[in-house]
Amino acid sequence: MEVAVVDHAVSSPRVAEALAALRHKSPKSTTLERLRVVRSVWEECRDLPQPRQLGRVLRGLLERIEVPVEPHDLLLGRIREEIPDEAGEAWFRATLKEMGARPPCMTDNGHETLDWERLLRLGLNGLQAAAEARLANAADHERDFLTGMVDLAAAFRTYARRYGEAARKAGLMEGAMAVECLADRPPETFREALQLVWLVGHVYVTMCAINATLTFGRLDQWLFPFYAADLAAGRLTRTEAGDLIEDFYCKNNVILGRGEHQMSGGGEFCTGWERNLCYDAPQYVVVGGTRAPDRPDFTELTELFVERIVPRFENPYMVVRYHAGMPPRLWRQVCEKLRDNASMMVYNDSCVIPAMERAGFSPEEAAEYTMHGCNWPDLPPSQASQGTFWHPLPGTLLQAAAELEQAADMDAVYAAFTVAYREFVERELTAHVRQFEQRCALPQSPLAVDDLFLAGPLEKGRAKRHGGVLHPTFVATFSGLATTVDSLAAIEDVVFRRKIASWAEMRVALLADFVDSEALHAACRRAPKLGCDDERADAHAVRLMTLMHTELDRAESLLEPVGGKLFRCVETDMQHLRMGKQLGATPDGRRAGAPVSENSSPTVGACTAGLTAMFRSLAKLPFDRCHSGALNVRLQPAVFAGKAGMERLAALLSTYLQQGGLQVQISMVDVATLRAAQACPDDYRDLMVRITGYSAAFVDMTPPAQDEIIRREEMAPSAR
Repeated sequence: MEVAVVDHAVSSPRVAEALAALRHKSPKSTTLERLRVVRSVWEECRDLPQPRQLGRVLRGLLERIEVPVEPHDLLLGRIREEIPDEAGEAWFRATLKEMGARPPCMTDNGHETLDWERLLRLGLNGLQAAAEARLANAADHERDFLTGMVDLAAAFRTYARRYGEAARKAGLMEGAMAVECLADRPPETFREALQLVWLVGHVYVTMCAINATLTFGRLDQWLFPFYAADLAAGRLTRTEAGDLIEDFYCKNNVILGRGEHQMSGGGEFCTGWERNLCYDAPQYVVVGGTRAPDRPDFTELTELFVERIVPRFENPYMVVRYHAGMPPRLWRQVCEKLRDNASMMVYNDSCVIPAMERAGFSPEEAAEYTMHGCNWPDLPPSQASQGTFWHPLPGTLLQAAAELEQAADMDAVYAAFTVAYREFVERELTAHVRQFEQRCALPQSPLAVDDLFLAGPLEKGRAKRHGGVLHPTFVATFSGLATTVDSLAAIEDVVFRRKIASWAEMRVALLADFVDSEALHAACRRAPKLGCDDERADAHAVRLMTLMHTELDRAESLLEPVGGKLFRCVETDMQHLRMGKQLGATPDGRRAGAPVSENSSPTVGACTAGLTAMFRSLAKLPFDRCHSGALNVRLQPAVFAGKAGMERLAALLSTYLQQGGLQVQISMVDVATLRAAQACPDDYRDLMVRITGYSAAFVDMTPPAQDEIIRREEMAPSAR
C-alpha cells in the first residue's frame, strides 16, 4: 500500500524559503564570502599567539562579512552562499589547501550546550565587561587567553550593531531595535532574548565550528520569564511569540547544506563540511522536563515550541524530556508531531536524572541535563566532555571466547568477559586521564569561541578542555549491545542448555565464520533474541549491563585525580557498520563483517513479537544508570492513522517510558514508501528519516545508505 508523504501547509514565506533551501539548494553552494574575509583577516594576524589571533580573526570577520536581510525576517542573522564559477572553485580549492575550511586558530568543534542562561542574564556587554575585569588582574600566562576573550565578545557586539543598521536600511524597524540593543545591554523582551540566542548560535555554527551540533538548550524554560513578562505588559501576543519561534526554526534550516554525512558522505547530493561548516549538523532544542521545585516543569511556552514544529524540517532536532507529570494535552501534541514524522526524540527524566545523580551531580544539577547530537548528554553550565571511548562489546566477548579454552557454564563465560572488559576500561580511562592531565599542564591555554559562553573558562583563564570547567566528564559507550546479548543467549541455549555443540566447537565455528557448521549456524540464529519479551535473552541483557555498570563504578576511581565524572551511553551512532566490518562472526549467528546492532536497538530481524514486546524487553534494562542511548524505531503509518492510531501511539510510548524505557525516536514510514522514494525521488523530497539523533532527506542519501534505513525493523504494535 502506498502511503503519501504528508503535505503540511506552508504557513509563511519563511517556511517556504526554508523548505526550498532544504530540498533544492545546490550541493555546491558554498560560504565563499566567509572564506574570503576570514582568509584575509587571518593573513593579517597569523603571527600572533593563538588566543589573540582567534579574537582578532573573529572580530575582523564580523566587522567585514555581509549582513544579509530579507523582508520576511523576524530574527536577524544569515550567511551568504554562492555556487562558485570555475575561477571561484579554483580559489576555493587553493584556500582549502593553504588554510583549510577555517583558519588554524579556530579549533571549535561544538557538540555541547552553552551557558545560555548566563548569556541571557549578562548579555554580550556583560560578558565583555567580565572578561575585561578578569584581564585587569590576570597572571602573565593568562593574558593572551583573556585578551582574546575580550575581542570575541567585542566581535559579537559589533555584529549586532551592524545588523541593526542593515535592518533599519531595509525598513525592518522592530528587528533593528531588537538586535542593536544587544550590543549594549542584556535582553529585556522575548524577542530580544530569542534574537540573542540566534545571533550567537548562528555565528557559532556557520562561521566558527565545523559540525557544531550545538544545543540551544531548554529554551522553553530559559525564555519563559521574558515571554510571561511580555504577555503581562501587553507587548506580545501568543501568536507573535509563535511566529518568532517559527522564524527561529526556519533559520536553523536555511543555513544547512544538502545531504547526510555519516552514511552518505561524499555522495552526489552531499555539500560537505568544507563548503558549509554546518552542512547537516543537527542543532538541538530541549523542551519539558523536571526542574527545581520553585520552577514549573512545563509552561505555555513548552506547548508553543512543540506546536510550531514543522515536521518537514530537518532542524532543529527537538528533544522532549518526558516524565509522568507531563500534561496529557502536551503529550498528545508531542505524539502528533512524532506521528507526522517530525525531527524529534523523547528522553525519560526517570532514567537520566537518577543516572546524573549516581555520577555525582546534585539533584538540582541533574535536573538541568540536556542532549547534543547525536544523543550525547550535557549538564550545563559547568560541564564539558574531555573524551569518549568507544567499546564494541561483541569484540570483547570474542576476545574472552578466544582466551577461554574451556567453559563449564555461563558463569565461566561471564567471568572471562569481565576480565576482558575490565582491562579495556582501565586502559582507555587511564589514557584519557593522562591526555587530560597533559592538556591541563600546558603553561598557556589555547582559546576557543565557546569558552566565552561556558561557566569556568573566563574565571580560570583556561579553555574547557584544558582544565577550564568545574566538571570534566568522560564517556563510556556500550556499543553493539544487542549483538552481545544475543550472543550470550545463544551460547547458553546452544552450548549449555541444548548441547548442540561443545564450547570448543563453538570457538572453532566462530573462527571459520560458520563455514562447514551450517546446523550450528542455524541453531545460533534460532536462539533467543533481545526484543521479543523472552526472559532467556532479556535476563542476559540485565546481567550484562549490570556487570558493566559495576565495573565502571569500580573504574571511576581512576578519574578522582582530575575530579572527573563518567557518563555511560548506549551508543554506536552509525559506527555499528564500521565495527561490524572489523569483527569476526559472533555466537548469535551474525557473519563476519556484517553490521552489529546499533545503539540500544535490538538486532535487525530479531523483534518477531512486535513493538510492544520489544518495549517490554528493553524496559527491563537498568537504564536509570545510563545517561543517553538512542532507540531508532520505524513504524507503519497506516497502523497509527486516525484518532484510534493516535491514542495507540501515545499509550505505547508513555507505557514504555513509565516502565523504564530510556529514549525513543521514530521514523514514521513504511518500506513501500521508502522503495517508492528510491524509484521516484522527485516525488518524495519531503521524506525525512531518523539517522541516529538527527534527520536526513531520504532521497539525498546514497543508495547503500538508503538500503541501511530500509534494513531497519518495521514495527507494528504486536505480532501476538
